[in-house]
Amino acid sequence: MKEIIDKLHGNEFFNNLNNEEIEKLISNIGYSVKSYKKGEIIANEEDECNSLGFVLDGTIEIQRIYLSGKQITLKRLTNGDVFGEALIFSKKSKYPSTVISFSESSILYINKLDILKLCTMDEKVLGNFMSALSNKIFMLNSKIKSIAFKSIKHKVINFILEQAKNQKSEIITLKESKEEIASSLGIPRPSLSRELMNLRELNYIEFDRNTIKILNIEELEEELFD
Repeated sequence: MKEIIDKLHGNEFFNNLNNEEIEKLISNIGYSVKSYKKGEIIANEEDECNSLGFVLDGTIEIQRIYLSGKQITLKRLTNGDVFGEALIFSKKSKYPSTVISFSESSILYINKLDILKLCTMDEKVLGNFMSALSNKIFMLNSKIKSIAFKSIKHKVINFILEQAKNQKSEIITLKESKEEIASSLGIPRPSLSRELMNLRELNYIEFDRNTIKILNIEELEEELFD
């Protein structure tokens, strides 16, 4: 139990709760822990989502798998991450994508009724759950805003400017892989790299694997609305 509590302590669902408080809450509900091998499917697209999944160990991926067999990684989750929060209380509570274990992993599951019980037992848990949903909605709104830009160039520039605004810096730290960023923008991975190189050649940005530095934010903004 102690090992599980230690790992849950870093999860946003249990923000502002100490280990003793988390243990007291968890002891009063039902939960299960499942282990997965690398490459094992955790949930298929259209499977019913009846529980929140808390990643305890390893890495899992949210993937879109097409009829051709081609797959795109939409999101990668590790210890401290949770999935299913936007689905569990939805009228259409089915996974829109496939969840796969990227490495050996273990996940703690709490079902819908016990999530409700947790929220009534502690207002901080309820607040954390509402915060997680709000963050998810904000992220989806950002994606919709990006889709509104028709060209790949404009989508990439908008992403850079949004990150600069959110991070309050013209030196941006990339918190996701370029594959995940491309997927969130709805563009191919090579197209993202190509547009970044084009922007570098125009002296708008510099970039490496994990950062993008804006050299001329005014001209970059003008380019967005060109």
